[in-house]
Amino acid sequence: MPSSPFAVVRTPRLAPPLRPPGRPPGRFLRVAGRAVHVVEDGPPGGIPVVLGAGLGGAWLGWEGLVRALEGSCRLIRVDRPGLGRSEPAPEPPTLAGRARWLAAVLDAAGAGGPVVLVGHSLAGLYTEAFARLLPDRTAGVVLVEAAPEREVAPPQRLRGARVLAARGVGELFRRVGLSQLVAPAIRRQGVRTQSRTGRDPDDTGDAYRSAYGAGHCLTAALVERVLFRDLNAELRSLRVGFRFPEVPLQVVSGPLSDPRPHRELAAMSPLGQYRMAPGARHLVPVDRPDVIAHAVRDVLDAAGRRAPAAVRTRPRT
Repeated sequence: MPSSPFAVVRTPRLAPPLRPPGRPPGRFLRVAGRAVHVVEDGPPGGIPVVLGAGLGGAWLGWEGLVRALEGSCRLIRVDRPGLGRSEPAPEPPTLAGRARWLAAVLDAAGAGGPVVLVGHSLAGLYTEAFARLLPDRTAGVVLVEAAPEREVAPPQRLRGARVLAARGVGELFRRVGLSQLVAPAIRRQGVRTQSRTGRDPDDTGDAYRSAYGAGHCLTAALVERVLFRDLNAELRSLRVGFRFPEVPLQVVSGPLSDPRPHRELAAMSPLGQYRMAPGARHLVPVDRPDVIAHAVRDVLDAAGRRAPAAVRTRPRT
């Protein structure tokens, strides 16, 4: 893998000639020796709001929410390792590992205090795990179409072999120069099938290649996909060992989703609320960013009114 996020990936002679993705917005932080891509918007004061994209997602998927919030709060978009323009990590993801990693990223970004976490789809697992493991750093939570565990089967066997196979497929596409084409195409297909409008207003010019066209994005997305059941199993274990903090919680889902498991997620906190996003499908950040913006504002208002409270930072005994 190239050491720089802007390095040109060398491909065999028969591979189609591809330009490297254009420089993205934001900045790169060095965390655990690797480049992490972070995009910040809004004024620096107040409680930061950290946005986590779904499977294979990147900072670009939150542009609608950034516009909807109109600079009313500090927004921090962080690309997970291997996604967007962040460098890959050597180890496959776990919820606990990504929680520690995000805490280190926020420290490097100058956001070491409590934050509001927003997680869409798969990122809802990472978000809930962060809140349970690091409650003193969690001011509030917004879960958007977070995958309910009851819809996921038990983890499959041969975890290491599945990760190795996913990396092998991703590396094959990278070596023949196709990953920079395939990953943006998969995102477009997802928008066509999982959004109401079927198109992303931010898919203009070189934006998709910049957000999803780095050579390692496809590999990272494939690894997350094959570990989906494992991550859900880890979350079930964390729910047994760590309480969800008593912080403002908003759970948002589209009308095509069963509301019952989402209401159960809202019940994790006595300050939890459930709201539906009318006219949206799974990609609520594309269809109804205004609904998410209302949820974020409500959480920020509630978090600002609350006095610091004692939270449980150790497992149940």
